[in-house]
Amino acid sequence: MAPTLPSGDQASDQDNWDNGRLARKRQLLTEIVLRNRLTALVVDGDTTCRVLEQLLLRSYGVQTQGVDNGRDAVALIASGVKFNLIIIDMILPVLNGLEIRDMGVHCKMLGVTACSGESERQAFLAAGVDVFIEKPLDPEHLVPILRELDGQ
Repeated sequence: MAPTLPSGDQASDQDNWDNGRLARKRQLLTEIVLRNRLTALVVDGDTTCRVLEQLLLRSYGVQTQGVDNGRDAVALIASGVKFNLIIIDMILPVLNGLEIRDMGVHCKMLGVTACSGESERQAFLAAGVDVFIEKPLDPEHLVPILRELDGQ
């Protein structure tokens, strides 16, 4: 029998076609327990996006630092701070962050942008990002990357 929903509507048989298997699979894809200390730099000119991306990373136990422009990211990296992951927006104030790979950075780089056209994707990949996704950053994209970095 279908469960009663709070609104009083009955869920249809079609809504329960997989008996919760899809929800469980999604849960498995988005759950992770890190075995190692991971660090990430979030470079995003949009304060809301940067804060949300940092909160998502922290919810998985990743230590984060955030900056709002490419110049500050370059200065932080030049100071010797090492990261396992850099999440970087394509369009940044002050200095475009796509030059970070040219500094000899060898960590995983995830390019995020609200502009998801083929030309943006190609520009990001040509600049050396390892993965390109359209905003918003979500657990389905992030968790596999964290698992890889954690050696899982």
